Amino acid sequence: MQLVGCLLKEMYSMIDLLVFIIELIIYIPFVIWVIYYFIYAVGYRLPNKKIKVTNEKNYRYLVIFPAYREDAVIAGSVRGFLKQGYPNTHYKVVVVADTLKDNTLLSLHNLQAEVLIPNYTKRSKAAAIKLVMSQSFINDYDAVVVLDADNHVDVDFLSRINEVYAGGNKVIQVRRVAKNQNSDTAYLDGLSEDINNSIFRQGHNNLGFPAALSGSGMAFEREWFQKTIAKIDSVGEDKELEYYLLKDKVYTTYLDDVYVYDEKVNKSSDLSNQRKRWIAAQVDIFLKLSKEFFQLMKDHNWPMLGKLIQWSMPPRILLLAWGPLCILIFCIVLSCSFGKWIIVYSLFLIALLLALPNKYYSKRTFVVLFKLPSILIAILRSFIGLKSARTTFIHTTHGNEEDHSN
Repeated sequence: MQLVGCLLKEMYSMIDLLVFIIELIIYIPFVIWVIYYFIYAVGYRLPNKKIKVTNEKNYRYLVIFPAYREDAVIAGSVRGFLKQGYPNTHYKVVVVADTLKDNTLLSLHNLQAEVLIPNYTKRSKAAAIKLVMSQSFINDYDAVVVLDADNHVDVDFLSRINEVYAGGNKVIQVRRVAKNQNSDTAYLDGLSEDINNSIFRQGHNNLGFPAALSGSGMAFEREWFQKTIAKIDSVGEDKELEYYLLKDKVYTTYLDDVYVYDEKVNKSSDLSNQRKRWIAAQVDIFLKLSKEFFQLMKDHNWPMLGKLIQWSMPPRILLLAWGPLCILIFCIVLSCSFGKWIIVYSLFLIALLLALPNKYYSKRTFVVLFKLPSILIAILRSFIGLKSARTTFIHTTHGNEEDHSN
């Protein structure tokens, strides 16, 4: 009996050790992610870093609208953009018209936009942009602006971009905000975008680090962009562009008060498809960058090491669910230490509250939080078929028109 008791005691000790190791493997990444969130959330609440601006020169801009089956929105977006107060001799609007209807093409021609019809076999946003950058007329322009087909801008958009670009800021990301909030899903999508703006853009700039790109509302020096986009074939062109910006040590300036109005998804199924594309792109770029970890350490490329942490993070809503789930499993079921999980999860919630712009402290925000479980299910669904999403173009349908260009 004494032998059996010793064996049982040893078995329980091994189980305790195994549980401890598993908990540690889960806990350490969570702590790193939370600290990352907290640092840049605090950075967001610091005074905005002064950006050098000048009106000494009007640069010439090539404005690209990739449009795949976007008949419902593209003509309105182009029409709105052409209301710019910037000299119309100093910018050109180019639409990559992929599978657009004849009447849409006619409308675009009547608006005097340059329309390119692609014939590529592998469809992607990068392929559409590369088609534009292969045209001879691009050499007449100093910088490239990339917008989505549903994007609207204010009439001073290019003027604001130009004064910052002329000040020596050669890569610019403006603030992308919700164009529509007509459903709880769209409202939460816009809220999530603004938290990203706070942490990954404004927070980074305020602490001296380059801002993250958001996929549209981006401006680049034309020569750098032309050289770099030629290297990109993935479905996550914005993350690949970030990779090369950080590799080349090019700083990305964020403009918190220059807006691109972006249509947010209204249905959880559309959200799932959209996030599937984003997660697939993030997985690819994380795997690519992680291979360079030791070289990054050797080169002291801290912005790129920070980006490695960012790209290792699961979707934020999974982190929100992660804490309570781990507390339930490790602390209640397996009787592990309760305090350390409460501390780190509380720090995460504080970081999110710091990163949440003041306008979201409202009754509506409180009400739509009850929608989070259905959003969580949609995000979990996005992991189904993730492997194919890494090579397949996934289109998000748009169609809620709302003119913000006046």
